[in-house]
Amino acid sequence: MNEEYAVNVRGLTVAYDSRAVLSDVNIDIKRGKITAIMGPNGAGKTTLLKAMLKLIPKSCGSVTWNEVDGRPPVIGYVPQSESVDWDFPATVWDVVTMGCYKRLGWIKRPKKEDRELSLQMLKKMGMEKCADRQISCLSGGQQQRAFIARALVQQADIYFMDEPFKGVDVATEKTIVELFRELKNEGKTVVAVHHDLSTAADYFDEAVLINRRVIMQGNVKAALTQENLSLTYRGTTGGEP
Repeated sequence: MNEEYAVNVRGLTVAYDSRAVLSDVNIDIKRGKITAIMGPNGAGKTTLLKAMLKLIPKSCGSVTWNEVDGRPPVIGYVPQSESVDWDFPATVWDVVTMGCYKRLGWIKRPKKEDRELSLQMLKKMGMEKCADRQISCLSGGQQQRAFIARALVQQADIYFMDEPFKGVDVATEKTIVELFRELKNEGKTVVAVHHDLSTAADYFDEAVLINRRVIMQGNVKAALTQENLSLTYRGTTGGEP
């Protein structure tokens, strides 16, 4: 077991219609740290997360998940809000209890302890009073809180969050930052796509700067130098693949 790293990525390449979106990506995500994935629109940040999670196919390369206490790690994932069908007829409670199904399977219904855990995570995210509301009726911040609560129900070892601060209010952003620190104190690993350079050093321990390839990875303050940022952000156009 690799004690230092939660996951190792080697030579990861992803292509759409023969166009390389990510090319020969090599990164090591430190265990028990909060890591930001940063880069301009079109850099492949979301693609990197999805390829690591096997949500999209890779062209080549490997992703190695290191064991936790002799077992495969449990992974939680919070997708971009734009990728969610907010018109789907589901309540907040429905969404959060979906986090139980990875353990139970889709046939079994959540047990008492699963319902208690779901309520606990709703309370942690300040969403217990919204449990019966349709997700389509929530604000952006409330929607993000609901999906983070769902991930927390999975009691994961590693949490991947794709732009968790996008479209949320100040109170929700503060709640998410506090959650990151709490998870870190519990020995969990957090990886998040992040855009705001002004808050990165306060919110994260580590940073991976990418623009279709890795520009720099390491301690967040050491990574966010003017030289590295110039190499990462210059001459980029297009939307996030």
